[in-house]
Amino acid sequence: MTLAAIEKHIYIESSISCYLLSYEILQKVRYKMNSIAQKMNFALLSLTVLMFTISSVTIWVAVQTRASTDDLLNKALPNAIATIHMVDELGEMMINLMEYTNGEIEERADFKQNYDAFSEYKSQVVATNNAAISEDIAKVDVLQKNLVLFANSRIFDAFDPLAEQQAKLRIQTISEPLQALLLTMLEDVLTEAKKHDAPGGNTYQVTIEYYAELLDEVTDVQADFKRFLSGDTDAKAQFFTDADEFNHYIHRLIPLEKNASRLAQLDSAKRQFNHFLTTATELFQVFDNGAQLSAFRAVDYYGHNEYPRMKAILNKMADHSDNLLLKESERLNHAATIAVYILSIVILISATVLATIILFFRRSLFTPLKKVDKAINSLRMGQRDIEFDAAEDNELGRITQSLKTFQYELSEIDSLREENAKQKNVLKQDKIDLTNALENLKSAQSKLIETEKMSSLGSLVAGVSHEINTPLGISVTMASTLEDEHRKFMLKLHSGEIERTHLDNFGDVSNESFHVLNRSLRQASDLINSFKQVANDQTSEQLRDFELGALMREVYSTLHHLIKNRPITYVADIDENIPMVSYPGPIGQVFTNLFNNSIIHGFEDQSSGEITLTVRRINDHVSIVYHDTGKGLDEKAQKRIFEPFYTTRLGKGGSGMGMHIVYNLIVNTLQGEISVSSDNGAVFEIRLPMVITQNEVTYECI
Repeated sequence: MTLAAIEKHIYIESSISCYLLSYEILQKVRYKMNSIAQKMNFALLSLTVLMFTISSVTIWVAVQTRASTDDLLNKALPNAIATIHMVDELGEMMINLMEYTNGEIEERADFKQNYDAFSEYKSQVVATNNAAISEDIAKVDVLQKNLVLFANSRIFDAFDPLAEQQAKLRIQTISEPLQALLLTMLEDVLTEAKKHDAPGGNTYQVTIEYYAELLDEVTDVQADFKRFLSGDTDAKAQFFTDADEFNHYIHRLIPLEKNASRLAQLDSAKRQFNHFLTTATELFQVFDNGAQLSAFRAVDYYGHNEYPRMKAILNKMADHSDNLLLKESERLNHAATIAVYILSIVILISATVLATIILFFRRSLFTPLKKVDKAINSLRMGQRDIEFDAAEDNELGRITQSLKTFQYELSEIDSLREENAKQKNVLKQDKIDLTNALENLKSAQSKLIETEKMSSLGSLVAGVSHEINTPLGISVTMASTLEDEHRKFMLKLHSGEIERTHLDNFGDVSNESFHVLNRSLRQASDLINSFKQVANDQTSEQLRDFELGALMREVYSTLHHLIKNRPITYVADIDENIPMVSYPGPIGQVFTNLFNNSIIHGFEDQSSGEITLTVRRINDHVSIVYHDTGKGLDEKAQKRIFEPFYTTRLGKGGSGMGMHIVYNLIVNTLQGEISVSSDNGAVFEIRLPMVITQNEVTYECI
């Protein structure tokens, strides 16, 4: 038996012993615990032991798993990955060498990068106890150093693709303009030949053939030079042969060419070709065309000898890493299997313990609590005859006893609730009665308000009738006098006794009578017009333009009779020209009520007095101060004067609505403010806007 198996066996036996001991303790103490708190503490202790055991097993499994994965992650897996990358980088370096010999100079830098990557992966290979692997790593070090020495000495330093590219560029720079010139000349000859017919046709044909040959020879010498650069040893001789052919054709062409312009172009082409020939000869002397071939052979040699050897060693290292990876994977799988077995046993034991605890608490706690919950729901639904089980000596027993007491108290509460319901019905009926009384009161108030309005209108009619009585009486007297004089005059006229003096006397009396009659009737007409305007304002209640001073004078003319025969004076100090856009009816009603209030209440026990009205325009508002020298108001009256039904003449004809109407007209209808004070009589200060927005006029505001 291995050491791991022994450890596993000992751990399992100790865990089982621990749970058996816990179960025995549970059986011994379950009958000694009456308190629910003690049962909860015991359950928490059991769960703590269970969690500790599970944690211990989990830690042990983690330690075993980590020990199995260390070698896998730190040795086998890194070595396998590193050797695979090393094989890839070695192949990339061989590709770099081959492409470099084909003239791709940037492959030298790529070779350096791949070489550095190869070295980095090699440094990641972890040494093991295997001597063969250590020996292979040493061989790879030697072969790696030999590779870089071989590449530098036999390839990179021996062959320079840049020199070949520069040589090709020099030849191309000279040959391409020459080719373009010859092609232009050939096209020109072809165009000219098309314009001419025989007999000159044969001459053009030969000329065209020579131009074509010149163009071909330039192409051939250019190709010969490229083959020379690629390492062809016969290309140099062929180059000079083709150059002689070019000179041959150009010398034969010159006598045939009759066009002066093309002759000049042929001379230029000859000079360009000579420059091309001189440059090529110079390059033949300085350029080693065997370096590329030597580099090709060096790459081929390394690819067939050193590269397979180094690749075989790397593959051997990769195979060893794969075997180590497989071995460590099997070890990890074995550890995982053991962990699954142990965790399964722990889970089984844990489930058993939890089931025991749940069963224990269901019988000791949950079932009694369910009964308590059912009893509470029954009490909530109105049941009051619940039978409770015998109370145990624990918290649930005390709860049961409390529920019994609570059931009795709920019965008492139900009785009180029934009594309360009866009282609520009585209160509801009282509320209905009070609501009806309030509605009746509001109706009475509305009627009183209408009565006050009609009273004001009646006062207005009485005042106007009193004022108009005087001018109308004078008019009647004058009419009677005029009628009597007219009768006397007619008698004398019919009797023939009339004289000049009688006629003059009748004319004087008539003129004076007509003058007095017109003045009295005009005064009566003015009074009627004032009455008509005031009455119309107080009944129509419409928003209109008016002048405040004129309105106050019209209203006062309807109230003048109240103080005409009494030692009470009225003084008005009103600013001129106060145009307003407001409700003249409510303003007149306010002034009428204040005036009547002074006459009825202020001067009730006084033989004389004075009423002062001061009106001032302040910006867009009007300040009105109404002051009488009556008996004034005490503090209580000042606070309650605007309340409905408040009067100091209760039982003497006072309704208590006059000043309440004044307040509501000013605040609600005229959008103003009013305050009252007592200073040698009553003082009312009113502030009204000169222009108000139209609203619904109402005298009722409770």
